[in-house]
Amino acid sequence: MEKVISYFLLFIIYAFLGYICEVIYVFILTKKITNRGYLYGPLVPIYAFGAFLIILPLNEFNIGSFIMDKWYLVILYGFLSTTLLEYLTSFIMEKIFHMRWWDYSDKFLNINGRVCLRNSLLFTILVVLVVYVLNPFLNNIVSYIMNIEILAYILFFVILATLITDIIFSTIKHINISKIIIKLNEMKDKALEKREEINTYFNNIKNKINNINKKYPSLRLIKDKKKISLNDILNKFKK
Repeated sequence: MEKVISYFLLFIIYAFLGYICEVIYVFILTKKITNRGYLYGPLVPIYAFGAFLIILPLNEFNIGSFIMDKWYLVILYGFLSTTLLEYLTSFIMEKIFHMRWWDYSDKFLNINGRVCLRNSLLFTILVVLVVYVLNPFLNNIVSYIMNIEILAYILFFVILATLITDIIFSTIKHINISKIIIKLNEMKDKALEKREEINTYFNNIKNKINNINKKYPSLRLIKDKKKISLNDILNKFKK
């Protein structure tokens, strides 16, 4: 149970740091502070999952010293694992919610708009930071918390309950948003179909008036004591 709690706390810390990274990154690009991520709370779990792809092998399989001594392996593994994670996350969330939370279609060397070279390189830099700086430091912090057993258990249950509640309400929100977007898209398609029907209807009327005008060029419509030529009517269709 203690290992579960310690990893859970690490997960929350990394998810929070990911949220901070996202907010800063978007602020640099847009000069606006934006609430990022899927959840209501200040957590971006994909960063935590990415961090765990790195720290679990280090912590559990006793390869920490081997990997850390070979920085090029850290870079290669970090680049491949985080790129794959981002691609799969985008794919799965799109299949579930019919929405994309990010799109790199206009970025250099992107794959289906789900991943791109620039972001993969940025994530690789974060991996290096996690391996050589954050992981040792955060392990010490979590170890200190775990030494205070009552504090560790309180944090675990309070944060877990809050997180589950957040996930439930966030999922409901995004499902509803997805339904609204799908409904609006269907309404747009129906409106376009109606517009085509209306255009066809008016074109038929226009053709009939044009045929009549050719046969009877001097024909005038009398309306409110005004004479209206068929050419005048045809000109209104052009508008």
